[in-house]
Amino acid sequence: MNYDIVLTFVLSSLALTISPGPDILFVISQSFNKGKKQAIMTSLGLTTGLFFHTFLLIIGFSLLIKENQNLFFVLKFLGASYLIFLAFKTFQNRKEIYQNDLPIRFISNDFKRGLLMNLLNPKVSLFFIVLFPSFLFHDNLNSQIQFAILGILFWIQATFVFVTVSLFASSLKALVYKDSLFAKNLFWLEIFVYIFISIWIFI
Repeated sequence: MNYDIVLTFVLSSLALTISPGPDILFVISQSFNKGKKQAIMTSLGLTTGLFFHTFLLIIGFSLLIKENQNLFFVLKFLGASYLIFLAFKTFQNRKEIYQNDLPIRFISNDFKRGLLMNLLNPKVSLFFIVLFPSFLFHDNLNSQIQFAILGILFWIQATFVFVTVSLFASSLKALVYKDSLFAKNLFWLEIFVYIFISIWIFI
């Protein structure tokens, strides 16, 4: 077993996760808009979806997505459509969602929302196809088992980063809410993020 390769994979994964991207931007917007608990639940939903993409890689379905352009287009369309739907629902429920004390049903939905956002993004599967084979760390261990181990390591570091970002961003929430007019219009930030991610998935 080559521990240097494993360490390089973890460090590379950390750098990729920390780098500004749509998921990080979404977690930050949830922290600002809804608070720490909601952002953490969203983060856990997003990172739980990584197990699904790892499984697709292990069974070879990710490669099928890569090779079949029609299937890839359909998956991208579904993912982008779901995000546009979330943008619409955010605008529709803006008065109810953006209050200091959110109803339990909104809190419980954050995990599901993050999970679906990840599952409906086929680019994550393609990203794993490119990344994981470059970090096979054992000559005698089945590649599928190595993919599973790498998927778990990726999930651990991604969860750590997303939860840390959630806590840090929520600590800045008091500064954001000093301007009550700005705070009341924060729903536009979430709508923008949904639309941005939908475009990022589709292009």
